[in-house]
Amino acid sequence: MFKKMGITNLLAGVLLGFPLLSLTAQAEPRLIDKIVAVVGEEALMASELEQRIQQANEQIAERGIRPPPANILRQQVLDRLIVDTIQLQFAKQGGLRVDEQTLNETLAKIAQQNNMTLRQFSQAIEADGITFLEFREQIRQEMLISQVRQRRVGERIQVSEQEVDNYLTSPEALRQDGREFRVAHILISVPDNPSPEQVKQAQQRAEGLKQKLDEGADFQEQAIASSAADEAFSGGDLGWRSALALPSLFADRVPNLAAGGVAGPFRSASGFHLIKLLETRGGEQLLVDQTKTRHLLLMPNAVRDEQATLAEISQLRQRILKGESLAQLARELSDDRGSKQSGGSLGWVSPGQMVPEFESAMNNLALDEVSPPIESQFGWHLITVEARRQSDMTDVMRRQQVRRLLTERRFEEEVQNWLREIRDSTWVEIRS
Repeated sequence: MFKKMGITNLLAGVLLGFPLLSLTAQAEPRLIDKIVAVVGEEALMASELEQRIQQANEQIAERGIRPPPANILRQQVLDRLIVDTIQLQFAKQGGLRVDEQTLNETLAKIAQQNNMTLRQFSQAIEADGITFLEFREQIRQEMLISQVRQRRVGERIQVSEQEVDNYLTSPEALRQDGREFRVAHILISVPDNPSPEQVKQAQQRAEGLKQKLDEGADFQEQAIASSAADEAFSGGDLGWRSALALPSLFADRVPNLAAGGVAGPFRSASGFHLIKLLETRGGEQLLVDQTKTRHLLLMPNAVRDEQATLAEISQLRQRILKGESLAQLARELSDDRGSKQSGGSLGWVSPGQMVPEFESAMNNLALDEVSPPIESQFGWHLITVEARRQSDMTDVMRRQQVRRLLTERRFEEEVQNWLREIRDSTWVEIRS
């Protein structure tokens, strides 16, 4: 709902990190005290519609596009105004709000992307014929629309593990995959035009071989002994190949294997195949420092205020330092229901997974050291670190990236469906 900026959706530029377009001058709108539409119980005035039409004409002119006939443009702008109004009504009904700090941070980003200080940006807005307070409110409304879309549309989108798998083996993903794979292969062949019995025997042999491999048999030795493929005497080793250079039968399976993983048997015209991923190289590798940690949490409540909670957890720390088990005390006393039964164990945690106060204290602890009482938004913690490791999170992060990509693609499609639904379900009266 930005009426003075030469951009269709200013906030989208901020959120996506794109540079913003320059401010455009606009004459004072012609005020017409007339209702053009009623949306629910809210009246839309002709003055706001005229202002929107003028903004649309400026944006069209900036792009060098011939505008549509005035009556068609007016209808388009009115439709958009109605839909925006409905979205803001949904935001209000849902109790959504934009706090002052978040709004100020967004305004600062807009100013920065226009290469201005916030003061300079405010002056530019005022020079453009709109007060900065009005502009703040327009930004707030766009942020509310973004929030309500995220809530109402986001909850409708579910991306399954199978959809992630399917994308990872798609031509699009494989073209972008910079990894190379060293794969070993075993073929249990069938003759041309095999009988059902011959197919069954080959399948049973392949399944038996898979069982031996699962029990620890050496893949390369089994390839030499059993494979009918050309590379059998090299232990089935196909060498280093990109995903696109792998046989099509393997291409949708290999990228999803961990190093050392075995897949199969699966059927082709030549027989039954087993594959093993020996090594992976290239691509972006993400090594993450992980911490195995345990904690005890006490939360202030109706009978124990902040000071009493701190005193009690300090006493518990002294008991632990004298030899009592943090795990046992956590089972008995911790207010963290999620970890209480496991003695406060949080397992292996990655950076950013815990609240900042907890993570900072955890990172500064030696192994088996017990922290002093640490305050967070949840209460007071005693923390101990049991182990540290560096973990390869490349595949985990790749799957998360794909999930985000698929969610974003589906979100854009689903937003349009949702907008049609709310427009159809809201009472709208157009007066002129």
